[in-house]
Amino acid sequence: MSYRKQSEEALRDYLQSKVGVPVYAAARDEIKGLPCVVVAYEGGTENPPNTGNMDVQLNIMLQSEIDGEAQPGALDIHDTTLSQVEDALFYSGLNDLNNYSTDFHFFGVTEHQGSTRDMEDGVLTENITVTLASAAGNFS
Repeated sequence: MSYRKQSEEALRDYLQSKVGVPVYAAARDEIKGLPCVVVAYEGGTENPPNTGNMDVQLNIMLQSEIDGEAQPGALDIHDTTLSQVEDALFYSGLNDLNNYSTDFHFFGVTEHQGSTRDMEDGVLTENITVTLASAAGNFS
C-alpha cells in the first residue's frame, strides 16, 4: 500500500472520530456533501535517507457552504468543526493516530501550518498542512 493511501486513510479515520462532519480521503470517487473535511496527501520525503521512513505532508481542508443556499447555522458548524480539527491535530491526542491503522505508523509532527482561509463561490475552505514523521508497516 502506498504512503499516499496509508496516510490519508489513517488521518481520515482518526479525524472522523474527532469531528461531527464526514471526513474523506482525497481523490476518491465518494460524493462529498458540505460541510466536510478532506485529507489530501501532498508529498513525502524519506527521512533519514535509505530507511523507508517518510516525512509525509498532508493538507486537511474543512469545506463548508456559506452563502444563500447554506443551512442556517452553517458558519457556527464550520467554526466548531475547525476547532475540533485543530484540537485533534495540534495536541498530544494525535499520538492516538496509531490506533487507526495497522499499515501506517506515526512518530510525531515535524511541521504544521494553518489555518488559511479561502472563500470561493459560496464555499468557505480552511486549509491546515501537517508534516508527519512516519513509517509504513505494523509496529504494534
